[in-house]
Amino acid sequence: MNDAADTSPFLQREILVNALYEAAELEHNLMCTYLYAAASLKEGEAEGLTASEAEAVQRWRRVLMDVAIQEMGHLVAVWNLTSALGASPRIGRANFPLDPGYLPAGITVKLAPFGPDTLQHFIFLERPHGSTEMEGPGFACERPYARGTARPHLTPMGRDYDTVGVFYERIGVGLRTFVERHGETIAFGGDPALQLATEEVNLPGARQVRCLKTALAAFTASRRIPPLRPPFPRRPTRCCAVHRARKGACGSRTRMPSPPWISPTRATRSCCG
Repeated sequence: MNDAADTSPFLQREILVNALYEAAELEHNLMCTYLYAAASLKEGEAEGLTASEAEAVQRWRRVLMDVAIQEMGHLVAVWNLTSALGASPRIGRANFPLDPGYLPAGITVKLAPFGPDTLQHFIFLERPHGSTEMEGPGFACERPYARGTARPHLTPMGRDYDTVGVFYERIGVGLRTFVERHGETIAFGGDPALQLATEEVNLPGARQVRCLKTALAAFTASRRIPPLRPPFPRRPTRCCAVHRARKGACGSRTRMPSPPWISPTRATRSCCG
C-alpha cells in the first residue's frame, strides 16, 4: 500500500475536502463499531451475570465507550477543518456492511459483538505504522483490491493507506502544502461560526479552525496528527486500553466457550431502535 513518505500533495481544495469526507465517514463508522460492541454486553446481574462477571463487563464497556467518545472527538475535528476550508462537513455514512472500495482493502470496518477476536480487530485498526499486530480472526479482507494510484490527479480519488494514522499524516502533509501554496486567508475561507466549539460539545476535537496552527492543534487534541512531522503518528493510549480489555476477556476466570456476557440481540436493539 502507499506510504506517507511518497505522498503527492493535495494542491486542490476539492481533493483535500474529498479526503476529509472519507475521514469523516471512517470516524463515524469506527465509532459505530465500538458502540455496537459495547451494546452487545449484558447489563449486570439482572441479566444472569455473577457479581464478578458484571464488574468485568462494566469495565470492558467503559473502555469501549471511552474509545467511542474519542472517535466522536476525531469526527468533530474533521468537521471543523472541512468547514474552515469553506466546504460542508460530511455528516452521513455508508450502511453496514460497507461495499468494497469505500476503504482500503486492508481496513475492514464491520459490526461485531464483543469478544477477543473483535478486540484484536480493534487493536489492529488502532496500530501504529510498522506494527506487527495481526488482524482479528474473521475480519481479514475477503476481496483484495487497490484504490487509485500514486500519480498526481485532477479529480478526487480514493487511495490506499496502511493504517488510519498514515491516512491522517497524508492529510496533514496535503493541508500544509495547500496552505503554503494559497496562503491562510484563501485556504481557510469558511465562517468560524459554523464550527463546533467546546462551549457546545465537550470533546477534544471541538476547537475552532482559523489558520494552519489551529487546524493542526485540532488534530493534535485528538492524537491524530502531531504539530510537527514525526515519522508516523502513534495512538498508544487507545491501543493500551483495548489491550487491557482483551487481556481481561481472555483471562482464565472469564474465558468460556459460550461467553455469558454477550447478548446477541442487545446490540441490534440498542443501535437500531
